[in-house]
Amino acid sequence: MLKTLYRKILKAILTVLVLIYLILDELIWERIAEPIYEFIHNLKIMHKVELAIIDLNRYALLTLFLSLFAAVELLGVVSIGLFAQGFVITSILLYTAKIPITAFTFWMFKIAKYKLLTFIWFKYCYELLLTLLNKIKTSSAYLSIKAKTVNIKTWFKTIWASQTVQSIKAMFGFKQPH
Repeated sequence: MLKTLYRKILKAILTVLVLIYLILDELIWERIAEPIYEFIHNLKIMHKVELAIIDLNRYALLTLFLSLFAAVELLGVVSIGLFAQGFVITSILLYTAKIPITAFTFWMFKIAKYKLLTFIWFKYCYELLLTLLNKIKTSSAYLSIKAKTVNIKTWFKTIWASQTVQSIKAMFGFKQPH
């Protein structure tokens, strides 16, 4: 009886965590942060910044990276706190403001990864994170939710492309794709 209850609670918690991960990955990272990341990466001035970051000693680099990472995480926690207190718009604005900082932090990690991983404890934490993400992505809850998400996206795309929606869009002046 307790084992069954424990499994159900664990499955519910895992499902919530997977949903949060999917929302963060699919909506925020792929649609917003990744384009910002690419924009930052392609700026000419960033090549000079990249060289400056690469030239930093590993301790300065670690301090800079952890400061940015902590700031990003703190902004996320404050955003959740504001949301819980009913300050929805402020929360959304704060969360949106953290996205470019997050993209910059990921960009910095990508170019400085080899130096950061020279710290044994950092490498251990990084590998642990990769292991946890792999476990999430191979869990039955993740695979099930991901499949349902694909089905929902396909359904929305079908509806959006339907003649009825196209007629409604045309009534409001939207041009039809050629």
